[in-house]
Amino acid sequence: MFWVGPVSRFAFPSISKQIKGLSKTTFSRREFVHSAAVFSAMVLPGVGRIHARPFSTIDPNDYVGRICYNENPLGPSPLALAALRDEAALTHRYPDWLNSNVENAVADNFDLNQDNVCVGAGATEMIQKVADAFLGPGDEVITATPSYTQIANEAIANGATVVYVPVDENYIIDLDGILSAITNNTTLISLVNPNNPLARIINKDDMASFLAEVPDGVVVCIDEAYHEYVQTTNYESCVPYIDQGIAIVIIRTLSKAYGLAGARVGYTLASTELTDEISDTQLYATVSRATQAAAIAGLDDLDHISDTVSLNINAKTILYTGFTDLGLQYIPSETNYIMVDTGTDAGAVLNALADSGYQVRTGWDMPQHLRVSTGTVDEMNGFLTALAAALDLQTTVNNIQPAIFGLHTVYPNPFNSSCTIKFSTLSDEKVSLVIYDTLGRKIKTIVSGTIGIGSHTLTWDGKNVFGKPVASGIYICNLIQGELAASKRIQLLK
Repeated sequence: MFWVGPVSRFAFPSISKQIKGLSKTTFSRREFVHSAAVFSAMVLPGVGRIHARPFSTIDPNDYVGRICYNENPLGPSPLALAALRDEAALTHRYPDWLNSNVENAVADNFDLNQDNVCVGAGATEMIQKVADAFLGPGDEVITATPSYTQIANEAIANGATVVYVPVDENYIIDLDGILSAITNNTTLISLVNPNNPLARIINKDDMASFLAEVPDGVVVCIDEAYHEYVQTTNYESCVPYIDQGIAIVIIRTLSKAYGLAGARVGYTLASTELTDEISDTQLYATVSRATQAAAIAGLDDLDHISDTVSLNINAKTILYTGFTDLGLQYIPSETNYIMVDTGTDAGAVLNALADSGYQVRTGWDMPQHLRVSTGTVDEMNGFLTALAAALDLQTTVNNIQPAIFGLHTVYPNPFNSSCTIKFSTLSDEKVSLVIYDTLGRKIKTIVSGTIGIGSHTLTWDGKNVFGKPVASGIYICNLIQGELAASKRIQLLK
């Protein structure tokens, strides 16, 4: 998101003083949380209520078909899971109060200093902290619509006014319109890049021009929650602007591509002065020690991010093909979700899909559109079949196959008894899935033969070809089909 606000409490002492007293002079945040749905539905223009069938009406323990929250179907990095397990025994000990180790890990990833990082319990907390730092009574925040609405909720909680600028005809945030909307009362501009729910990006050259025109004394905050999924060369992160003296705040999360939505960890990147403003509003120890450990480990697992992005590309290809086969229009996506035009009442379609076990979302004043998160190959094909039935279309979705070949995940990893191996094949050619040790010696052949096209799940019990348990250590899972090959490291711990 982009937010525009005062540079620091030292330059604008009155605003900081106002903000410090917000919890006493306005209604409590708890009261606001209870009324947030009312605000979003009745007060905020151009936002509209967002709908998703509660999972309690389906099966609260069945996450197959939950394609509404933009979660990572691969789950967390194996390294992050191992870190979570290791920290479980220390749950009775308080965490690092200031998240210092996580801040250092994040800073190292961006070649920044720890003073440029503030870590909290998910991007949602960081949005709240930025709003608390730069928004008070009499201030204005400018944001796009449709877009993610959390900053608007926080602005209202702080007594500020929200100004909405519609996206353009290509569903892209209208930067010129936002610049035109700035007044003397504007203290924050909120933009999401890539945008949610529209999954569109702001061209990097347009972003540079926009930032050059933002008035002095204004902070720009960019929500880059879905940064890792973007593939186009027309986009780039705004992190480099931090060292260029531009008053900018970047918000990132580990809930999406990193698969840690349930752990809750997000962070801001900004100048030391702006980071001080944000951290001044933060409580201590809001991030558990297990979450901190998982975050540090997950940030280092680039292979997991690569696997996640590959699966996302695959899933989007399946959806694009399916939507085309069904004669439906969709908005091309740079994220892990897609907006598709059903051509009818999307609310009715949502309910029909929920009855079939697939949860999606509607809203944002787009009554015919569904937002669909990407998932596994099976989820995407099953969803398309259910969508065709919900729309009562004669067209059927047949033989939609994965767009890529590969090993998707091995879990748990590390493991101590058995692990599950998920992979996809592209043809009816013979498949070879073999476990090797690090010296290249064959340990066990899991499969050798034809198993059909699509996604598959197999297990390895940690035993060799003779049925005897192998020693602890690193092993290589190797998948071959025709001229295609993929491999993953597996760690056995006893």
